[in-house]
Amino acid sequence: MTLATQPIIFYINAALFDCDGTLVNSTGAISEFWRDFAQTRPHVNPEEIIRTSHGVRTFDVIAKWSPEDAIPEKVTAMEAAIPDSFGDKAKPIVGAVELVKTLDKFSKEETQDGKQRWAIVTSGTYPLCTKWLKLLTITKPDTFITAEKCSKGKPNPMGYQIARNELGYENPAKKVVVFEDAPAGIASGKGAGAMVVGICSTYGPEKVKNAGADIVVDDLSSFKVEEYNPETDEFKILVTDYHYANPEVLA
Repeated sequence: MTLATQPIIFYINAALFDCDGTLVNSTGAISEFWRDFAQTRPHVNPEEIIRTSHGVRTFDVIAKWSPEDAIPEKVTAMEAAIPDSFGDKAKPIVGAVELVKTLDKFSKEETQDGKQRWAIVTSGTYPLCTKWLKLLTITKPDTFITAEKCSKGKPNPMGYQIARNELGYENPAKKVVVFEDAPAGIASGKGAGAMVVGICSTYGPEKVKNAGADIVVDDLSSFKVEEYNPETDEFKILVTDYHYANPEVLA
């Protein structure tokens, strides 16, 4: 699959972002966490977890591989320590911080009510994600859906549906875009009735496309918020570099 250069434009009411793999490339840090976790648990296969479980809640993975460790408070504490122990192996997804801050600025300064039109929906716990946001210099959004708020993790659409509802865009006719990197998250976004931008930070373009992403990109560097229309309550988004775009969604 080759990178396309003909710009595309689409319009949205709101944007929902995953965290790990979408705002921050934490794959190296998470991988080291699982390898460290498995050192004292010979029944755990860290490489299989790394290969198959990206985008899935840590609690759900541990419940599958090491049920004796599946204690919510214990898992939350382990996750919270990841940025402290392995944060040097994480880095921002190119363009992600700029895109989030631009949407936040437009929301506060251009909309009629000044409310945020963006949110975060992550399989990570609150302590983990807040530490990543601090490293990224992103202020925690008003709508912040972490693992603690969802009884069903991705690929279930619950998290993204909760975010749509909290932002006031639960109507299926409203245009909501989800930014994701993992097949589980892409399925979750599609299940919530959103258009999905798939980021190739963890998987290759073909896998991201085949998972159901409507736009497939390497990162978020080519995304630009061109304007906000208060009459339609829509942002105009320009994308200049991408691997694939679903013509039916963008028509």
